[in-house]
Amino acid sequence: MLNAPLTPIQKALERLEREGILQSEFEGKTRYFSFNPSYPLLDELEALLKKAYTKLVPAERKNYYFVRNIPKPNKTLLEEVWKKLQATSQVTFRFRSRSHKVGEGAGKVIATYDGNARCVFQESGSWLGLENQEFNFKNVFRWTLNRLDGMLTLEHLRFGVKNPVFLFHLVPAGEKTLESLHAHLCGEDTYFGQLNLEPPTLELTWRILGPKKNDEVRYTYA
Repeated sequence: MLNAPLTPIQKALERLEREGILQSEFEGKTRYFSFNPSYPLLDELEALLKKAYTKLVPAERKNYYFVRNIPKPNKTLLEEVWKKLQATSQVTFRFRSRSHKVGEGAGKVIATYDGNARCVFQESGSWLGLENQEFNFKNVFRWTLNRLDGMLTLEHLRFGVKNPVFLFHLVPAGEKTLESLHAHLCGEDTYFGQLNLEPPTLELTWRILGPKKNDEVRYTYA
């Protein structure tokens, strides 16, 4: 993943362990490293790493978004969701903040399938804000189906097709549910995603947590 020789990485990890920043354990012949929870500056170090991650360009950020321990693929669910995504033509959504105020919106979706396991959503419409003010919106998302690993990848194309903003991988987590494999970091905020197949619709729920946020946005695609 790092496109670097193994030996220097091993030496760096061992040095960090000697300094008490990391700890390691063996499972058979495999050695796993993790942060040492008793390291006194752990919170500050994690905050620094998260901030550094958000400063990476989108394409590089995706390369460092390491995926392992993927659940066994539910191919039937993935194919059902994928078929529904390609047939999507409209969206409604509901926003709820931690103060329980609500905003709602609706719009149309132009779903374009490129024949290579990628489907682009061009969304446009309007929504009512928390003070009943009406706003127009436009979004462009790209869904990619990875049948080999059994997951969907969601990206935002606000910077264009060549500079996608990687959001997260969604993997089967239930009979009709896919969940984000890891959180998406944006500044001080953390995003989680869940996609539910609720025939004849798909429901994509975003949870947004941060120092000043505890929000939920639920998109319903039909």
